[in-house]
Parts: sequence; C-alpha cells; structure tokens
Amino acid sequence: MGEFIANADVGFYGFMVMYLALVIILGMFLDSISLMLIVLPLVLPIVQGFGKDLIWFGIVTVIAVEMGLLTPPLGIAVYVVKSTIDDARVSLNQIFAGAFPYVIIMLFVTILLIIFPELSLMIVN
Repeated sequence: MGEFIANADVGFYGFMVMYLALVIILGMFLDSISLMLIVLPLVLPIVQGFGKDLIWFGIVTVIAVEMGLLTPPLGIAVYVVKSTIDDARVSLNQIFAGAFPYVIIMLFVTILLIIFPELSLMIVN
C-alpha cells in the first residue's frame, strides 16, 4: 500500500484526504477499535514514510473515527444515545441532527490539525 501511495504521487495532503474519507466511511459501519485495528497497520508505515509525527497522527485518527461514529446510516454513538434516552418523543433523526454540528466542528478541527500539526504537539514538546 505504501508503494501504491508513493507511485500515485498524491502527496501528503492527498493521502490525508483519502485517509480521512476512508476512516469516516468505515466509522459509519464499524466500532472504533475494529476500525483502528484494520486501518492503522496499513497506514502507519505510509505516515512514517512522509516523516510525520505518530502522536499527531493518532490524534487526527481518533477525531476522524469519532466523526464516523456520529454519522448516518449506522453512527454507533447515536444509537447508544438513543438507547439511553427514556423518551419516545425523541427520534433517531433528531439525535443525528443534533450531532451534526459537532461533526462539522470536528471536521474543522481536524483540518486545522492537519494544516498546523504543532497545535496537537505543543504539550508533548
């Protein structure tokens, strides 16, 4: 996979766009642990090949996974919220609609972290 990305000549930001799209889409259907166990062994060598910090990449990954857990059709986190609400008047669609602004905010934060990795690494350094 690393050779494919290197030969595709998409660059680091192109790789990150593809990676985020993949993680968000998989997050719609899988739980977070399964998703990370499937994807991270494939992409970590690529990230290291680009010379990026793995702590930063872990933070970006966790935010992207959480975005996937909040998005339809099978946003697992939304179903957990629905099961804990003891009010039949609250529909699943209302919970998805309520979670949508947070998905937008997480996407904005993820974009900021990709552009400015120093934001996530200030505490470590």
